[in-house]
Amino acid sequence: MVSEMPQKHKQYDLYTFVAGAALEKGEPFPLKCNCGGVVTIMPPFQDEYVICPGCESRIRMLVIEGDPGYIIGRTSEGELTLLPVQGSSKSHPDALSQEEREAILSDIKAKLLKEKK
Repeated sequence: MVSEMPQKHKQYDLYTFVAGAALEKGEPFPLKCNCGGVVTIMPPFQDEYVICPGCESRIRMLVIEGDPGYIIGRTSEGELTLLPVQGSSKSHPDALSQEEREAILSDIKAKLLKEKK
């Protein structure tokens, strides 16, 4: 009787969003860790995670179709926020003015409220 070894679930310390367009483009791009460390992503990239050279965190990359620049997320308090998409050719959400961020988030809130009705 042969018993199967239980499969180990991979543990990741961090998760980040990566623009699919950046991977398709085939050029290196920097992936930034929360600690400030940078991993240069070199094509062709086939792994699902990288290890930060600064803090040694295992960072899982979640590929987002296209080149969105940012996606909508929530803070730990439940507030809407803009999350950066790494490798994007668009501006980092922090580069947007406070008014631009507030307008985007206000628009999303209105759409979410409309969908609930």
